[in-house]
Amino acid sequence: MEQPSAIIKNTEDHLKIYILILNEVLGKKPIFHSYLNFCKLVGEDTMNYPDFEFWYYRFYRLYRGELDDCDQIINPVRKTIMDMPVSLMYKITENLDTVERTYLRSMNKCLKDIVDCHPPSFDVIETSTDNKSLNWKLNNKSFSCGLNDYGSCSLKILDSTIIRNECYFKKGMEYLSPVLKMPNLKVNHLTLNIMNGCTYLNDLLPIPFHAKSVSIDSFNIKKSLELLSAMNPGELESIDFSNYDIGYTATREDVLEFYETEQFKQANRVESNIYLYEIDLIKFSHLKTFKFRLNFRELVDFQMIRDMISTFENFESCELKSINNRDGFDMRTVAEDLGAEIPFGPLKTITHRYQTPKSKNHLEFKIEEEESSCLIKIVKVR
Repeated sequence: MEQPSAIIKNTEDHLKIYILILNEVLGKKPIFHSYLNFCKLVGEDTMNYPDFEFWYYRFYRLYRGELDDCDQIINPVRKTIMDMPVSLMYKITENLDTVERTYLRSMNKCLKDIVDCHPPSFDVIETSTDNKSLNWKLNNKSFSCGLNDYGSCSLKILDSTIIRNECYFKKGMEYLSPVLKMPNLKVNHLTLNIMNGCTYLNDLLPIPFHAKSVSIDSFNIKKSLELLSAMNPGELESIDFSNYDIGYTATREDVLEFYETEQFKQANRVESNIYLYEIDLIKFSHLKTFKFRLNFRELVDFQMIRDMISTFENFESCELKSINNRDGFDMRTVAEDLGAEIPFGPLKTITHRYQTPKSKNHLEFKIEEEESSCLIKIVKVR
């Protein structure tokens, strides 16, 4: 192990220096004040603080009678943080928050092993990419790596900024990837906004990834389905699959592939701007709540939707939205199809209650007109 500075062994005044340190010990002042006083007497370059601390405490133990072997003072072995009892190191890491432990584990293998004894759990992890940056957020702490004005990459870690002549994706992933691949990692909500098909993102997530809720928005539905497939089915309760243009670009095969994923089949809540076909509604029978777009390209039988939803045992609420406010999707037409009473005059909202057959439950429909859209909210009332 590293020994105290060689100047203590080789200088002709080493005995004088030892005596000065011993006098500071006998003066019973706080160690840092003792070091400042020592520097005033012999100069700041004579001994650095770690070496002074080392000798100060050795003399202090000798003064208390705790050392009786002179070799322990003449040729001591310096202590490091790894000489701390494991139980004490565990206690110290226990008092750190998840983000602090995450970066502590990257410093040393032994520290990594101790940190990994605390199952890592984040409330929120957010990851986003574009053509110039990779950004991530761990709980309330933000990080980023992106191109700066000079063509190099700027890595921002907490309060520090590091400039590197490297690919910003590669450098950013050196910090983000170990976080996402920590053993036993659990996340309450994961947000993935991936707008770049860079190869460094091919293995972004380990499989299975343990998250209760996920929001996925990517450059195409194939990538979104790939990211969704990494989630642990059954553990994943909520899915937000609202890609910006998924309603326009997703093929019928893509939509059916989404419905056939175990993640969709075992979720409780799903939100997407995939267009909903009436024939697919039966696949939603296990969901407690869902939000989807209605396919405005086809006529919609709202009574059939009502009758089908009324049979869903787990159903609590849903929102169905048309983004094209044309005949068949305007508020009054929907209300008439449901058999609702429509008051005279201008309307902003129509509310209708439907008694569920062979049940004491009701379905409450709230139909609203928005700019270029019609929104239908359905809630089960017990």
